[in-house]
Amino acid sequence: MNMYNNEIFETFDGDLEDLFTPENKYTFLVGAGISMDSPTNMPSAMQIVRTLLEFCTPPEEVENLLSLNLLRYELVVEKIQQIFDEDLKFMDYIELVTSANLIHYFLARLIVRGYYVITTNFDYLIERALINTLPENQRFNIYPIITKEDFLSFQEPKRLIETGKYPVFKIHGSKRNIITGELTQDSLITTISALGREREEGVTFAIEPYKKPAVYNIMNDRTLVIMGYSGSDDFDIGPMLKELPFLSRLIWIEHSFDEEIKITKINKTTNLNELGKLPRSKRFLAEIRTGGDFDIFLINAHTINFIKNKLWKQLLSNLEIYDVESAKSKIHIPGFREWIAPLYKDLPILEKYRLACQLYYFLKEIDATIRCSEIGKNLADKMGDEAIKSHFQNFLGMINLIRGNYDQALEQYYDSLRIDEQFDNLAGKTTDLSNIGSAYITLGRYEDALERFEEALRICEQIGDFEGKAADLNNIGRIHEILGEFDLALKNYTEALQITSELGDLGKKATLLNNIGMIYGAKGEFDLALKNYEEALHITDQLGDLYGKIILLNNIGRVHDEHQNYDTAIEMYEKTINIAEQLGDLSKKAGCLNNVGSIYLARGNSELALEKYKEALKIEERLGDPLMIAIYLNNIGMIYASQGKLDAALTNYETALQIAEEIGDNSKVALFLTKIGGIYINKNEFQIALEKYERAERHYKQLGDSPNRAACLSNIGKINENFGHYDIALKIYKKTLEIDDELEDFMSKASDFNNIGKIYEIQEKYKEAMNNYEQALDLFNHLGQQQYAEYIQGIIDKLKKKFNDYSVI
Repeated sequence: MNMYNNEIFETFDGDLEDLFTPENKYTFLVGAGISMDSPTNMPSAMQIVRTLLEFCTPPEEVENLLSLNLLRYELVVEKIQQIFDEDLKFMDYIELVTSANLIHYFLARLIVRGYYVITTNFDYLIERALINTLPENQRFNIYPIITKEDFLSFQEPKRLIETGKYPVFKIHGSKRNIITGELTQDSLITTISALGREREEGVTFAIEPYKKPAVYNIMNDRTLVIMGYSGSDDFDIGPMLKELPFLSRLIWIEHSFDEEIKITKINKTTNLNELGKLPRSKRFLAEIRTGGDFDIFLINAHTINFIKNKLWKQLLSNLEIYDVESAKSKIHIPGFREWIAPLYKDLPILEKYRLACQLYYFLKEIDATIRCSEIGKNLADKMGDEAIKSHFQNFLGMINLIRGNYDQALEQYYDSLRIDEQFDNLAGKTTDLSNIGSAYITLGRYEDALERFEEALRICEQIGDFEGKAADLNNIGRIHEILGEFDLALKNYTEALQITSELGDLGKKATLLNNIGMIYGAKGEFDLALKNYEEALHITDQLGDLYGKIILLNNIGRVHDEHQNYDTAIEMYEKTINIAEQLGDLSKKAGCLNNVGSIYLARGNSELALEKYKEALKIEERLGDPLMIAIYLNNIGMIYASQGKLDAALTNYETALQIAEEIGDNSKVALFLTKIGGIYINKNEFQIALEKYERAERHYKQLGDSPNRAACLSNIGKINENFGHYDIALKIYKKTLEIDDELEDFMSKASDFNNIGKIYEIQEKYKEAMNNYEQALDLFNHLGQQQYAEYIQGIIDKLKKKFNDYSVI
């Protein structure tokens, strides 16, 4: 690891002056961290999150929520907006903070000097520093670039500066333009959804298309200096920075409480697998460096002291350092907690539990979701609030569905539906119907599910619920996919994706892109499948959705597997193993090991495949999931069978069969019986094989699984043929033909005709034999199966030669 660090991170042996000279062209990109120093004292994003949670969630859940690594400011704000504060009034606190600090004045001076400044901050402190810096008759030339119209109208910062303007590019918007007084709240990007709106197809997290010309002109052939970001908040700027190959250099200033200044040069690396082991900010910079052709430097310094003692002198050498205290507001500014207290005072406790449930469920914290749902439901009962009780019932239903408790899930969903019908709550009713539909899908009751989703869709269209409409279209698409109606599935998924993209719901967008990828994969359009999977993977990566990443990496691996790109497939699957280990999800790790084993098997390396299957089995034996244990035993049995180790294969298949019988999984019972039957055929123990196949056939008949039943019957016919029971074999082959005809399985029909012809030939019924052989020949020719056609033609030719004259037969 140390050698790897030394390869990428090299101590810069030059002087600071080599990086910052007045002659060079600089663009400064600044984040929330620049507004935390005195006298501004703006709270950090996580300080805001803590305060919001303390007001908006139950007291006993605050620390639990804050301890979650994937809890983001944007997520908390979005959920609060949905439940408590539609207008995000807490953000009006920004209006009170008017005292700019030294960093704001430094940036203001740079703008006046002709440097470019771009910010993701919502506050007005750079503008206020400009106001205090410029003479009164020049202040109208301050140009905050905020709205879509602004970015379209003012794409060339050089022209703005040459005409005496002082632009501040606010790439995440602002509630208002404090120079013109224009209200610009629609420009704000402060939630997860907003980060997904108005993006081009395939580049979800990249900046909106209409901002790109301005950003290009702001950064083209310039040194980009980044300040005010920590290693954990590159969520909103990371994708943008990875799209800037036209930079000349990038300098990232990371705040440190140490007065010592450390400068590190970031080098390219080809060892991309090791990047995941690095701290977030270093990993991020290494990824940019590896993908770009410009130098990157990391400066660790106490930011405001670094500006005061170094940068101001380097870039603004003939200007005195601004006296911040002289412009400090004399008005008392309350702390953020004090100011928002009246806004969120006495919020209903049930709504607080609802918010906690939403956050836990979104972050896949299942036990915590159950805990809060149970408490909320019990409180709703005590308080007689049936309307909100429906929310908690739905959460419990969703958890039971995840855990496979389908009857309990349906009971809870129907309880919610009765409550919402009682109160004529149409929005709640759509949720209930959709949840019931999901349960029916799991139970295989597709017509019932489709009926519920279509009813929910009609209500969503009636009340203008676009989010619900997208969810219902997705579910309807899923049913069509299950039924093999791929064009209908694609139509519904695509319509849902369009709505979701407009809404900016990135989690659902990733799901829909994955679903569309699955459809294209099923249709054999693998390039389109990969395109959709990769965009979905990019979204889950930025959202920190590790479970989503596992699914998508598996799907990408599967596409490469099907194309025999085995090295790439293994690389994808091994990434899923690492993520599963990171999550501590042993079951997922076992599944990923199984996938790697399948690749090794496809490459003919049965020993490595066996090793991976055994490792997966060992994990599942620890976890105690009987079905997965049976599946891995089956895979191990398959390898032993392929190696000719029939007794070892038999041991694994029989153990798997015993498990399947114990858990009542009849489809697996039938499968393992056929596997055992095949082993006994190879051992020439035909009577035992016959018993196994006959048991399997009865199970498949009961399950309505006609394809597998036909395969079993064919094997039963062959064993009877081997015993010389020709009449029984003929009867069974004809039954097999009848099933394959219903299934329109032409390849199997050709095989059936051949088997029937063979029995007739043995019985010296040559006319019937010839008739069946010729039907087999026609089908093999029609299917393009030349090898089989030539084989059957040879049999027909022998029969003709034997009797010389076809009419004799």
